[in-house]
Amino acid sequence: MPEMIEVPVLIVGGGPAGMSLALLLNRFGVNSLLAERRATITTHPKSRGCHARTMEQFRVWGIEERVRRAGLPQESDVACWCESLNGPLVGYTQPAPTTNTPSPRSIVPQDAVEEALDDALSRCPLADIRRSTELVDFEQGPTGVVAKLHRLNDGHEYQVRAQYLVGCDGASSRVRAALGVQMDGPEQMALMANHYYRADVSHFPHVRSAIGFLVRPRDRSKEDTIVLATGPVGDRWLSVQKLRDGEEPMTEARLIEAVRELWGIPDLHVERINVMNWKMSAQVAQNFRVGRVFLAGDAAHRFPTAGGNGLNSGVQDVHNLAWKLVAVLSRAADDALLDTYEAERRPVAQSNTAFAVDNQHRIDRMDDAFVRRDEDPETWRELLRDQDKQLHSDGQSMGFIYTDGAIVDDGSPVPPHDPQRYWPTDRPGARFPHFWVDAEQTESTIDWFDTSFVLVCGPDADGWQRAGSILAARVSVPLQIKRLPHMLGPLSIERDGAVLVRPDGHVAWRAKQAGAADDLYRAYDLVLAGGTRAVTELVPSIEVRT
Repeated sequence: MPEMIEVPVLIVGGGPAGMSLALLLNRFGVNSLLAERRATITTHPKSRGCHARTMEQFRVWGIEERVRRAGLPQESDVACWCESLNGPLVGYTQPAPTTNTPSPRSIVPQDAVEEALDDALSRCPLADIRRSTELVDFEQGPTGVVAKLHRLNDGHEYQVRAQYLVGCDGASSRVRAALGVQMDGPEQMALMANHYYRADVSHFPHVRSAIGFLVRPRDRSKEDTIVLATGPVGDRWLSVQKLRDGEEPMTEARLIEAVRELWGIPDLHVERINVMNWKMSAQVAQNFRVGRVFLAGDAAHRFPTAGGNGLNSGVQDVHNLAWKLVAVLSRAADDALLDTYEAERRPVAQSNTAFAVDNQHRIDRMDDAFVRRDEDPETWRELLRDQDKQLHSDGQSMGFIYTDGAIVDDGSPVPPHDPQRYWPTDRPGARFPHFWVDAEQTESTIDWFDTSFVLVCGPDADGWQRAGSILAARVSVPLQIKRLPHMLGPLSIERDGAVLVRPDGHVAWRAKQAGAADDLYRAYDLVLAGGTRAVTELVPSIEVRT
């Protein structure tokens, strides 16, 4: 009889999405087992940037500063078009504003993010992390999932019985394949090779001036390339090579020659660390949930890199899913709540895919104009300014509003989506806005949202505070009460109004003014029943009234 391990949640895949989910479940007090095929965290930078929304979560989890220290300076969040890495540096984009968050975007490589998450997980007793372990197969039934795992270092096989399985196992997801879930969109827009190398050019004044250098030589017989900074020192770099059909990645000898030529240093010491082939895709899974199995991160969506939404979308996926799993596991919520994961996150993935594809086309147009900039300077200048639509993307990362899911829609107009600019709103479905609570700017409203619902009450909302206190004492999903000390934030509620905010920081319900306590109780029940996906009309479960 094979060994059988029982755990509430089995996570397959130990990249940023899988590790974030294990960390989140630990914060909620729920056990998980994470199976990752690799023996260690990644040694390749892969993605190179955590958006503000991801950094906000890292702030709440206590790893923001560690992640930020491994990245480039804040002012480096720009791109540079140039003829060579030793000049001329022809044009830079403009830095993005950072007023709507306590945790601005960080230009940090994925290997550093994984190091921070792995270190945090080492202090999470409820997260069982098993590396060098692959998923063989799984079967699901009405009460759970039974998976067979294979330990690669000694061939040992055993089974795991979980109530839910979450596939965070990347673009070639074995979980997705086993489910038979198809992907919408082109599987291969281009074939690329990332060459990760070490070359100490920290003595140059410009090495930390940009996240990436798009090298477009004036001599058009030479290859275009993108060179990305991957750390704060100026000694590790990523060169991105676009491969033609049938072409192999350049050899280490050719890489060394190319890097020396780009930097203009014939004897520069260059050491290739590793190389990774990858396909540029623009795909979204047709289903994010099949029974008791969920897909998250690259297993659910694959974007072109322009805009940097891959890692970030995966972290947001599991941030959305974790609290819902916990609520259902504790029997405080209906199964319909889990259907809201796909209802909320799949439209975001579709939007991020379209955004990334547009950004890639924007870069392609800019490249064409850059080559012709001498005869048509105005066009390339306009297209350089147009790159802000890619790099200034707070609206894309923080401004998406869920309209179908675990919310109580109040019928108010949904603000139009603006990928570039974030427009704060407390409408149901939106991220509750950041503003500083104290004059010293040490506490943000973002800090309030972690493992419980939060009833945010206006300064004069005594009635809502009383109703919330009664509700908090009688429900199994934790509820905290927060009283706004002022109304300086970009809110539509009045001083006697309130909003109910979910653990993931999105507004679930809004009362612009004072109202009946029953409205709050009904809203709480409705959200846990699936919000807009709830199957029955609900009567408040709280019998005590104010």
